[in-house]
Amino acid sequence: MNTPRFKNFTAALLLAAGLGACGGGSTDVAGIGGTGVTATKITATGQITGFGSIFVNGVEYFIRDGATIMVNGTPTQESDLKLGMIVTISGSLNDDGITGTVDSVVYESELEGPITSITPDPDGKLKTLVVMGRTIIADAISTSFGDDTGAAGNYGFDTLAVNDVIEVSGYVIDGSGTLQATRIEKEAVHTPGAGTTTVQVKGTITGFPSTNRITLDGVLNVDFDATTDMRDISGTLATGSAIEVEGTFTDATTIFATKISSDDSGLPDEAEQAEIEGPITDYVSTSSFKINGQLVDASGAQITPASATLGDGVFVEAKGPITNGTLEAAEITVRNSNIEIEAYVSGTPANGAVSLRITANDVIGINVDSNITQLEDYETHAPITLSSISDGDFLKIEAYKNGNGNIVATQIKRLATPEDALVLRAPIEGWSLTGSAIRVTLLGIDFTSGAGTDFEYNDQPLADAAAMDNQLNILGTGAIFMVSDEFGGSTFSDGTPDEMEVES
Repeated sequence: MNTPRFKNFTAALLLAAGLGACGGGSTDVAGIGGTGVTATKITATGQITGFGSIFVNGVEYFIRDGATIMVNGTPTQESDLKLGMIVTISGSLNDDGITGTVDSVVYESELEGPITSITPDPDGKLKTLVVMGRTIIADAISTSFGDDTGAAGNYGFDTLAVNDVIEVSGYVIDGSGTLQATRIEKEAVHTPGAGTTTVQVKGTITGFPSTNRITLDGVLNVDFDATTDMRDISGTLATGSAIEVEGTFTDATTIFATKISSDDSGLPDEAEQAEIEGPITDYVSTSSFKINGQLVDASGAQITPASATLGDGVFVEAKGPITNGTLEAAEITVRNSNIEIEAYVSGTPANGAVSLRITANDVIGINVDSNITQLEDYETHAPITLSSISDGDFLKIEAYKNGNGNIVATQIKRLATPEDALVLRAPIEGWSLTGSAIRVTLLGIDFTSGAGTDFEYNDQPLADAAAMDNQLNILGTGAIFMVSDEFGGSTFSDGTPDEMEVES
């Protein structure tokens, strides 16, 4: 489990900046059904987490009549928007901060191309894909899937295959351009050597190896010639230029460009107010780090919780104006989805919450926030509702603890075929070694190792409970700990896990 997970990214990137044409930060009388609610003109970029309107970054946006919807440069309709797509919305945000109205929705994928390799993690929760030299992290819970080929059956995490041509939407999670996929759509199947597979990719120029070749993000060679359309390039191509390339697939690390354009997506250099959510990358200090490519200065920010430590991989929400291209954060809220549960539902969901049976005597309550929580069928990938979940359903859940200590789900997937083991992954709250057994506490529930328990640290075996105790003494309280226990005919753990693992 030492692969970076960043599964909170279903909560996603949020920004709210004044539209230039309307005057940044301007307000008008807008709102739901002409109610006269005061609203601020905004642009918001983030992941679609629900429909019935459109939910993006914790806000329910009502798509007004006549709104423009664009998918990969083509005008389309609301039904073509899918869970997990990262979209840019222009419209109005009401003063309640959780509703708004949309004038336009624009979706552009990060890349489209054939998978050249797939490496699953030992726990089977993640798969590392390589597409045109770019690393893509697919997650069994937080990645949504679709199939645009018209083939029978359901395409998803379990059916990913080499040579699948996939369209990816996701978040950059490190300095090398690794993408955490929020949505993967199968577009075709690549035939090696045919030279007919069309591809698309965004990236930053990192070199010019030869007269007719550029390198993107240090991993992909882009060949071009006099036939390549370059009419949409702003200025001159140079190292550091952000571009979008369309072309044909040559080999695992080379494409031929039929068109090269400047990639002018992203935030403006000036904005009266902006909000952005995502994992921190390129962390230097509180005054210099990035969130999904946006430079942030949080040196003057109020950080919540006050005990939080910022650093690479920490999921945050930043609020403040943008000046000279830097978001000067006034507020930073840390919200890591570091809880994962795979378990059976206990009872009928009620009052915006669902209960999961962990042991015979222990149930964990999970709050469902309609503006944040993405609910989805694991097999069909269709959106579901909390009211459609029943007692005895098997769920995969990602969640975080809010400031009140409540567990809030960011992702819920319902499985038609349950897994054979309960999984609980959360920050460890305490532990003790007694003889040859170790007892750990996760979310207030105790688990005690037995004679058959396997121990691991970052996917590497540990000899016994004493070795686990030694490792926990090094890492301390708060380290991410996972227990897994096969059901063995029941629907909950007996409290003695088959596997215990700690992550650094």
